[in-house]
Amino acid sequence: MKSLKKVIAVFLIPLAFVSISGCNPDTENSEDVITNSIEKFGSNSTMEIATWNMHNFPDNGDKSIESYKIIIEKLDIDIYAVQEIANTSSFKKLMSQLSDYDGLYSDDTYDSGYQKTGIIYKKNMVTVLSKDQIYQDKKYEFPRPPIVLYLRVNKDSQEYDFYLIVIHLKAYEGTEELDRRRGAVKLLKEYMDERISNSQEKDYIIAGDWNDELSDDENSNSFTLLLNDINDYRFLTLEISGDPVYASYPYKGSLIDHILISAQLFDEYENGSTITLKIDSHISGYFSNVSDHRPVVSIFPIFD
Repeated sequence: MKSLKKVIAVFLIPLAFVSISGCNPDTENSEDVITNSIEKFGSNSTMEIATWNMHNFPDNGDKSIESYKIIIEKLDIDIYAVQEIANTSSFKKLMSQLSDYDGLYSDDTYDSGYQKTGIIYKKNMVTVLSKDQIYQDKKYEFPRPPIVLYLRVNKDSQEYDFYLIVIHLKAYEGTEELDRRRGAVKLLKEYMDERISNSQEKDYIIAGDWNDELSDDENSNSFTLLLNDINDYRFLTLEISGDPVYASYPYKGSLIDHILISAQLFDEYENGSTITLKIDSHISGYFSNVSDHRPVVSIFPIFD
């Protein structure tokens, strides 16, 4: 954790200084900008989990694959919960170029134009013990059924097991969209309540594109059920919500990508941090070559 303040300072640049095109492409090529500007974020004493909407990956073909490869290697984060994998062959190509990482995506099949969820993880550190897909029959609430992964993280001979649920909820504003997100939250809470009550493993993390803000008033809030259950669940992104400085979807200045933990992880997260990484301010052409979302990462100091 010694370098954490330094790393956070690199990414917390006021929005007024972040242009939509990032660095000047006429003076530096994107690989040089990425390589020289992004500092390592991962640490040997922490577990880092990021959620990142990859925007119709690969939105700009091989250029997107190249950009993601460089960014993921530079950040050195342990686990990425990812959304919008539009081309599984390209995702496999990205994994083949990341020597320290492996990845997987959801098993469900869709109509053309659909995007899968998945994870990217350090293969010498993370073991996928099981994989499941839930609520595949609930298309109204979940246009993209969540994947449930039982993971084991090993650092310096210390092991930590937990469930990671990767989600991508219904997008857009409107009464129906709000109703669908609320329905999804209700089902997610019922699933975790039941599993936590009836199994020995009670550590759950839900990460993904929730497509709404935590700071909305109760009448228009998608997440009231979970926000009100403060004894059992906690949004780690709540501490940075409502401030456009931490926007994960900068086009609207909103934080819609969230990480939630169950009560059994409250102690593991103590002294941890959650941050939106403004890597677009360091990368030429970020929004055309990478994503329209920024990654949001939570740091768990469980290996101190």
